[in-house]
Amino acid sequence: MFSSLKTLKFTFINFNSSRRFCHEITDGIQVYSYRHKHKVPLVLKNPLYSSWYTCGPTVYDSAHIGHASTYVRLDIIQRILRNHFNINLVTCMNITNIDDKIIKRSHETGKNWKLLAEEYEAEFWEDLNKLNVQHPDIKLRVTDKIPEILEFIEEIENKEFTKIGTDGSVYFKTTCYRNYGKLHNVVLDDPSTAEFALWKAAKENEPYWESKYGKGRPGWHIECSTLASLIFGSQLDFHAGGIDLKFPHHENEEAQSCVYHNCGDWVQNWIHTGHLHLKGQSEKMSKSLKNTICIQDLLKEYSSDQFRMACLLSHYRSSIEFGPELMDTADKILKRLNSFKSDVKAFMNGLKVDGYIDEELLGSQFFECKKNVDLALKDDFHTAVCIGHVSELMKMTSKMINSTDNHLSSNSPAFDKVLLQSVLNYIDKLFSTFGISESNSSKETCDKVHIENVIDSIIKVRNDIRIRAKESKNKEMFIICDEIRSKMKENQIEIKDHGNLSSWTKIK
Repeated sequence: MFSSLKTLKFTFINFNSSRRFCHEITDGIQVYSYRHKHKVPLVLKNPLYSSWYTCGPTVYDSAHIGHASTYVRLDIIQRILRNHFNINLVTCMNITNIDDKIIKRSHETGKNWKLLAEEYEAEFWEDLNKLNVQHPDIKLRVTDKIPEILEFIEEIENKEFTKIGTDGSVYFKTTCYRNYGKLHNVVLDDPSTAEFALWKAAKENEPYWESKYGKGRPGWHIECSTLASLIFGSQLDFHAGGIDLKFPHHENEEAQSCVYHNCGDWVQNWIHTGHLHLKGQSEKMSKSLKNTICIQDLLKEYSSDQFRMACLLSHYRSSIEFGPELMDTADKILKRLNSFKSDVKAFMNGLKVDGYIDEELLGSQFFECKKNVDLALKDDFHTAVCIGHVSELMKMTSKMINSTDNHLSSNSPAFDKVLLQSVLNYIDKLFSTFGISESNSSKETCDKVHIENVIDSIIKVRNDIRIRAKESKNKEMFIICDEIRSKMKENQIEIKDHGNLSSWTKIK
């Protein structure tokens, strides 16, 4: 994109100087500020786009559902900003493909570190696809930007914020940065203990790159500062990750980036998602604690929509207690959504003749729901509150559709059907905004529904009809049995009758 950080920095300065105002386009959106410890108005500096950087994975192993909850929740917020608030969001994510953990796993498995990282990165993107998480607009890998990282370090060194360790590693001197701890309120008895590596001297049998400091590789924190700066320059609107990254990773990023860019605040809005932990456990899900469930195993038991709905049912900054109760609740809401859509379509097609739409009541409830959903999303993206309001609207609407009061007219005016369709359109669009996919929301998992069990049930019902037909000598019932056998054969299932019993086989 740019030949160097200096070139990019110059470009951004020229662009910023041509802008004479701070353009607020957020219309009352409030986000939580870790600096102020309360919600503040969301203000975007650029009228053309909003910048978003997400800390990506360290690709040394399969991702687990703790990671999944972070990326799904961040995906939900990005979709809300784009599709509900119409903000032109440009997103970027890094891939950490060189790190202590990657090197350790390489030594343990005997697999080349680069091939190992490539394998798990490919798996990570496939996991995101299965979770219906939109890929970032821009993807950057650490090893592709080593020269830019070294240039970033040298600029910090020029400003006298570094020191060289005995092994040749380069460290950031937190004692020189007076605002250190503004995100985490960290108080250090010995500030020197918070010094962190910008460049790590190579050890024996480790991959390395040449530099003026000697052979080595980047520290963890410097990579995100460099890569985000390469794309977005001296200011980011959003920087996101799990709450476990707030300290030390994001604290260190902010410190070194403010020094590099000579600015008071590098990131305007830090977005941190709460931990996911298994029901009955207080610790976050972590590979080191061996309490993880990989994403592939999750999707064997639940659909991606069920997991996404589970994420929607709490505020993104809250922790998630993962277990059967939460997933059952998520599943019930999705089934309620599908049942509602089915009822509305049946009513619109004249299949529910007893229903009656109270235009005034439905219109009032619809208006209140839209207003409250908008307020909840403006209140730091509170999706759980939205689900509650929409559930109430669906409940009341379904009650009208399924009404059996004889004194109410079954011939609803055309306007009532327009109002009903507009309710359905709104709910469809809202859940689509949240990333709930219609094709997946009604999907049951293979473990829960076996096609053989469904066929067995159909055969049993048909067999019961045959027995009653024989007892009553009812020809019409026999005709129904023949029609079932014919339809099943069209779907490659052959039914054979054996007296009072029946069997079936798949037609090859």
